[in-house]
Amino acid sequence: MENDIMHHQGQKAVPLTLPQLLIHRTLRGGMDSGPTLELSYRIEGPLDVPAFIASVGDVVGSHDALRLAICDCGDSGPHQWARETPPAAELVTCQQIKAGSEERFSRFASFLATKDVSEAWDLRTEFPFRLRLLQYSPDHYAFIATFSQLAVDGSVRAVFGGDLWQAYRRRLGDHEAVAEPGPQFLDAAAEREALAANSRDIADFWRRRYARIPRDWGFLASSVPNTPDTPDTAPDTAETGSVETGFVLEGERLRAMRQAARSNNATEFIWIQHALASAVFEHTDADSIPVWLPVDSRSMRERRLLGMLTLGLPMVVDRGAAPSELIRTLSGDWFDTLRHRRVTRETVDASGVAHLGDLVAGPDRSVRFAYVSHPRHRLTNTVGDLVVKYGAYAPRVERVVSGVQLKAGSWDDSVHFRFLCNRSRLTETAARQMTAAIERTLLG
Repeated sequence: MENDIMHHQGQKAVPLTLPQLLIHRTLRGGMDSGPTLELSYRIEGPLDVPAFIASVGDVVGSHDALRLAICDCGDSGPHQWARETPPAAELVTCQQIKAGSEERFSRFASFLATKDVSEAWDLRTEFPFRLRLLQYSPDHYAFIATFSQLAVDGSVRAVFGGDLWQAYRRRLGDHEAVAEPGPQFLDAAAEREALAANSRDIADFWRRRYARIPRDWGFLASSVPNTPDTPDTAPDTAETGSVETGFVLEGERLRAMRQAARSNNATEFIWIQHALASAVFEHTDADSIPVWLPVDSRSMRERRLLGMLTLGLPMVVDRGAAPSELIRTLSGDWFDTLRHRRVTRETVDASGVAHLGDLVAGPDRSVRFAYVSHPRHRLTNTVGDLVVKYGAYAPRVERVVSGVQLKAGSWDDSVHFRFLCNRSRLTETAARQMTAAIERTLLG
């Protein structure tokens, strides 16, 4: 009812979604900075800077998640409300960089991206984005965007970028670049609060799924560091750091992987997950392993909705007798997960799981898999007279994981894989063996 809606500074305020609440609680627990997402573009060509900045304003104005502020509303817990779009002069930090070479300019752009990623967020007083436009020459720019994950999830990379270049085309007079008004995040967040009455079936599903998670599985002794610590008593992850390996599939090898997936009646997502599970099973004698995946709770109607609506949820993978059996199981379990993805605080409470983090976070030795698809898009695209390359100025940060994690970024012309493991969980040799096994399995 309207009388039950809270307001802050004259604006509607709604409770945080479950994914937001988990991050907020972590921040309250003493983290120096919140989780951050970033994207960057190398822009070559005659960029119309005023039109570009105005386009940024168009995108910020059309997505209330980019204008979120956090407030504490008495005893009712943290809420969120939407500010007005800031003036154009406050949207983007513009700098002309004097660098002796393009390589030095790129290094400086990556340095600024690293700085922005490392700084703490305070959404009580600041917007959940940091945007920079750097000019190296009249025909060479770098655009760096950093976002607070308290406000948006990984969908921001596709939605923000896509909307930005559509808005830029419109600003330059392209009447075919039509704006598509979409749903607003605060409305979606309020709607999820109303799902509590329908949460019993979802709660029962997650109670059964959680009961299947093995409690005492671990890696083989030959795969773990030669220390007196067991996987459950290993040193703190921030002290031990992570091993990172990876590879890229493109050209003939990419075609071979996608053909192998089709031949096995698997999507690329399931095919990669099967390769990860197969590699992990080579380093454990457990009959099953839990794999935590970021699950997007958006409906089809909300596919362009910016906001924090992604939650880490577990699947349980059983050791299969054959790849076809494992793929069938993964596909069935994934569809079941999608049918029950609308998890709320009430759902978790009703599921009987003792602690929220037990369901959505997992133990330190957990296996994680993140897959981001950019369908029909290449890393380098053209926008009118511009050549735009995605991801050209990645921040230089060490990604610390508590267990094992595989990240896959899929484009039309390439798939990029990053495999990370905590040094207290796996040796570097085991990490490289697992990476090679994943690559080998993917190629069929």
